[in-house]
Amino acid sequence: MVTLPPPFTATRLPGYFWNTETQTLFSIKQGGALRELKFKPANYWNRNCAGYQVSHKGIKRYMTLDYLKTLTLKDSEIGIAHTYNGTWAR
Repeated sequence: MVTLPPPFTATRLPGYFWNTETQTLFSIKQGGALRELKFKPANYWNRNCAGYQVSHKGIKRYMTLDYLKTLTLKDSEIGIAHTYNGTWAR
């Protein structure tokens, strides 16, 4: 399990973390290293919204700066539920 320092909070997409102090988005790599993503300012091609382009399940998506600024450290506390129902999927 990888534990991140306190200023990092999880986003709605797995593998992407918002640093609340520096206001930057990071992705986590397979070895556990964080990689800072490049900020894209508002322009015609990204619907005039400033933010970050990310990929989830092979589909390019866009995380706007407005959404990311609403995240708090409390949002990153995610509980894990056990979903085993007594049968194994084949």
